[in-house]
Amino acid sequence: MIRVGKPVQLFEWGEGTTTVTQTWDKIAEGVLMNKGKYSMGSTILVIEINGSVTRKNEKNDTIKIFQQGEVMTPQSERWGEVAMGKLQSIETKGGKSVVNVVLHGAAKIG
Repeated sequence: MIRVGKPVQLFEWGEGTTTVTQTWDKIAEGVLMNKGKYSMGSTILVIEINGSVTRKNEKNDTIKIFQQGEVMTPQSERWGEVAMGKLQSIETKGGKSVVNVVLHGAAKIG
């Protein structure tokens, strides 16, 4: 389950990797701001980042979202993957960035 108000980490598909040699690189850490907007059957998550988002792979917009103590890491200090989607936009406002991620599959948000 994706938890609103809980810290999240965003990872992007590693540049130059394939499904055999895949790597995921951390690009930002922030907080999930709302329960999500809905558009054409997809959920759009809004994540607020303190600072900037550092992307290395501009060719692929696939994003994984991790939260601490969720999914396969319940009640733990470890980070577990809660969703995978496509990066829709990054807006910079002052010293913060707002990232929108589109989830095309079903998502349980609470």
